[in-house]
Parts: sequence; structure tokens; C-alpha cells
Amino acid sequence: MINRTSTRRDDEQLVFILYETASWTLKGRLGELMGEVASLRCAVEQAARLGALGHRVVAFVRGSPPEIVVFSAQIQRLLIECEAPLDWPPALYAITSMKA
Repeated sequence: MINRTSTRRDDEQLVFILYETASWTLKGRLGELMGEVASLRCAVEQAARLGALGHRVVAFVRGSPPEIVVFSAQIQRLLIECEAPLDWPPALYAITSMKA
């Protein structure tokens, strides 16, 4: 049995390890294996692709120590974070006026 309290990470910790190389497994509604990828970022992207096809990924699991399980709500928040990172400098979004 998985100890869910020791396998969970908060959103900030997950964003920090998005690009870390590790084997992540995508699990479906009934625990079926929906894929294996090489990073958490790849898992988020694969979940988005599967979602577009009508499949629902309910969890990501990293089996190597320490074990990490990411459930649906966090998957959705990670998807948003990957599409529009919140930590980009505001200057990148600033519109500057051009003087003639």
C-alpha cells in the first residue's frame, strides 16, 4: 500500500523537478498503464495529448526513490504552469511605446 502523505509533493516542488530526468508512469482511471516518459514535463505533455483524444490520466507515478505520486488536480495545475510559466520576468510581457 502506498503511503500517500509521504509520496505527495506541493506544486512548487513539482515545478522545480519538471525537467529532472526520471521514469514517470501515467495511470488511467482503473490503474491501467497509459504510458511511460522520461520527465515530469513529458508526462504533463503526454497527459494533454491523451486528454485531447478523450482519455483521462488520473495520476503520474515516479517509482524511483523517493516515490512521487501526482494526482488529477495537480496535473491540471502543472498543465497550466507549463503553458504559461508564472515566474517569467514581467519585462517580457511589458508593452513599450515607440517614440517617433
